[in-house]
Amino acid sequence: MPLSAEIGTPSAGRVPIVLSGALDQDTVGQLRTAIRSALQLQPTELDVNFAQVSFMDSSGLGAIVAAKRWCDDVGCSLRLEALNPALHRRFEISGLIELFGLSRPPG
Repeated sequence: MPLSAEIGTPSAGRVPIVLSGALDQDTVGQLRTAIRSALQLQPTELDVNFAQVSFMDSSGLGAIVAAKRWCDDVGCSLRLEALNPALHRRFEISGLIELFGLSRPPG
């Protein structure tokens, strides 16, 4: 399944990106392109919504870590939103919960 990464309308320094589909080795380039384009808008916060992400592999995790570095380099915070339990578990197993300030999922 292809990945869609749509950049939303900036508001109060925040730029949303809504992901849909699979985030894997074949689609991480689309995420990287969207993140770089969004950072050109000079946001103070980049909000990446995972509500419609059906799958993410280690390539996807790597791309999100790279996005965090890019955001840190320009003084922008990166916020991950709407992670389903399976995606949240991937971040947990990878030891990335604290890096992204993720809380435990309900349940």
